[in-house]
Amino acid sequence: MRELDVQPKHSMGQNFLIDEYVIHEIVNCVRELPVARIVEVGPGLGALTDELLHLKKPLVAIELDRKFADYWRGRELRVIETDALKIDKLSFNESNDKAVVQSALVSNLPYQIASRLVIEQSFAALFDHMVLMFQKEVADRLMATPRSHDFGLLSVIAQTFWAMEVVVDASAESFYPKPKISSRVLKFVRKAGVHVDRGFLSFIKCSFQYRRKFLTKNLKDYGSQVKGELTALGLNERARPEELSVEQFLSLYRNLSK
Repeated sequence: MRELDVQPKHSMGQNFLIDEYVIHEIVNCVRELPVARIVEVGPGLGALTDELLHLKKPLVAIELDRKFADYWRGRELRVIETDALKIDKLSFNESNDKAVVQSALVSNLPYQIASRLVIEQSFAALFDHMVLMFQKEVADRLMATPRSHDFGLLSVIAQTFWAMEVVVDASAESFYPKPKISSRVLKFVRKAGVHVDRGFLSFIKCSFQYRRKFLTKNLKDYGSQVKGELTALGLNERARPEELSVEQFLSLYRNLSK
């Protein structure tokens, strides 16, 4: 930081990872992924980046902060200077490389973009593997089960597209500056054969618009057939959104979309 004359920017959610154990666990997880390339969002000071480079796989950095972007270019790393939420519109192949290369998305994510990034990458289908850091309460929501307080839109979207598992937890002391919360790293592996359009996102938003209302009320814009489709799935017409499984939401959407 002294070398670059920078301070952590709160507006960019810059809490730099400094815990060697957490870094080791993330890198070990990435090492085992069946990918040929790694894409890291927000390398920052590089505690994680330097270790990822040791894996001897092509590494692409997505960095919005100009000083950090210039620093990593100076270290001959390929840098794309853009917002992480726009990477679904990018190609990571060089212009003369037409082959599709399997890539993993890895990041100590800024907390304010973590949920949106998962949702965007679920539909973008740019990566089949991700290893990402989250605020622990967001990680809990991602992996929440039906009928639990944390189960909601984020749970349904993530679990529709991904199999997830915990990699490692990180305390506030794992970062500089220290955040006020604890964190958790999750591994995502894309589920095979899941094909659903972005209308599903609007459908789930409507479903959870009012958590305590019956699903038939929340989905009134989808017509009177909602009751019949719920019954066909073995559900009560007075079911509330948190009572449905991820598979039932997907079936309900597909049936109503017909």
